[in-house]
Amino acid sequence: VASEVASEVASEVASSEPQRKTTKITNKDNSKKTESAVTHKIARLLVDDDGEEDNLAPDDSPEAANQLADRASFAKMSEEAKFKASLAVKKSLAQSDLPQLQKKKDHPLTKPAKKKKADASAAMKHSKITRKEYMILEEKRQNRQRKPAESKKIRATVSETGSDSMGKYAKSMSNHELLRKEDEVVLGREIQILVKWEEERQRLEDQLDSTPTFAQWAEAVNTTVPSLKKQIRRSQRAKAAFIEANLRLVVTVARQTVKKNRSEISFQDACQEGIIGLTRACEKFDPERGFRFSTYAIWWVKKEIHKNVVEQSRTVRLPANAMKKINDIRINERVLMDEIGRKPTDEEIAKRCGLSVDRLQFYRNAARDVASLDKSIQARQGKGSSASGESNDKGTSMADLNAKDTSPSPTDLAASQMLREDVRRLIKTLSPKEQAVIRLRFGIDDGRPRSLDDIGKKFSVEKERVRKIEARALLKLRQPYRNENVKCYISDL
Repeated sequence: VASEVASEVASEVASSEPQRKTTKITNKDNSKKTESAVTHKIARLLVDDDGEEDNLAPDDSPEAANQLADRASFAKMSEEAKFKASLAVKKSLAQSDLPQLQKKKDHPLTKPAKKKKADASAAMKHSKITRKEYMILEEKRQNRQRKPAESKKIRATVSETGSDSMGKYAKSMSNHELLRKEDEVVLGREIQILVKWEEERQRLEDQLDSTPTFAQWAEAVNTTVPSLKKQIRRSQRAKAAFIEANLRLVVTVARQTVKKNRSEISFQDACQEGIIGLTRACEKFDPERGFRFSTYAIWWVKKEIHKNVVEQSRTVRLPANAMKKINDIRINERVLMDEIGRKPTDEEIAKRCGLSVDRLQFYRNAARDVASLDKSIQARQGKGSSASGESNDKGTSMADLNAKDTSPSPTDLAASQMLREDVRRLIKTLSPKEQAVIRLRFGIDDGRPRSLDDIGKKFSVEKERVRKIEARALLKLRQPYRNENVKCYISDL
């Protein structure tokens, strides 16, 4: 029995092995075809230079050689290069669209078309008319059915919000091919050629104290002007393909950052900053080290997005070193709490962080969030009047809650300060005796007004003498050419 079972199992395994081998060979062939298609696309992208050369100044003309090689003239990526790169990394029709087309073809809604053809042939056979006459009758019938539909109103809604456009843009990235390691090496080498030549151009610019021409730049890198310009365009196409194929990495990191941070940072801003980091990673990537581009680029993408979070998450932006100190204080406070089993004091935290207590309080005050007084406060929806649908559009703001504050407003403080300065300037137009009497009589300097007897005793004069000096000074102050600067504060002066 055992020998019979063993022979059956061996026969089953032997019969299944050819099928498995055939499946593996088919999968390998399909993967090889896909990889070769991507590689051919990248090769055609690097060679294709049509439509990018300047028609006004061709590469081999003297005008092109005498042009200034500033960064703005060659660092900007052309729209033609972006279009070619997008086509190079886009999935082909056989890989992306054929399964969907096959599903649409087999859909049951597409089957009644065969029935219509069968009904048409039956009608022609029954009525004994030609095919041409039947087509004329069918067209007239369709025109009669189409006329009532034309009188109906057509309503269309167009959604042009940023979220919808970003969603469609993120979905379109799924049509981009993932680059193979060999493709990354080829593209990275092309980008590094331009990076090294640009370093040589910068060195030449420092040496000449002016922007060099393309002829001088080509001579410095031991090449010709046409070859230099072709290589610049080839490197720009390689960078565009690199960026286009790795945009999904930016979207993934940006979405994770927006979900992780509770701050009000938009997904669009995070994607923009991430693309800046991806561009920087393309320029710094060294393909000769042997690792994949995504492993290297994710750190640049995270760095730029985190920088955007730090800048936009707070109303009052703090420097990077201050944010680092604040995070260190929070981390050390939690570590000390776990070590000693209680809330640490300010002295313990300051000693752990290597700061003084005053400096610790300074960073804590800087870390406080700023809330706007105009921000509306909305109650939680629930049962009762709030759930009836009648809502107040204005709502309650923080300023309404702080309306009982009796302290002077900044406008009143500024007006009182300006009034004091103008009054002091007005008093200086009097004589020294009159200035001293007026200052003491009304308490302008210290806020304590004196009587006529006190002023007379201070200057060892009679009370009547002080009264006459005061009257003469007030008469002068009422003159129009003196008091025109203070009329805006007191209307009946």
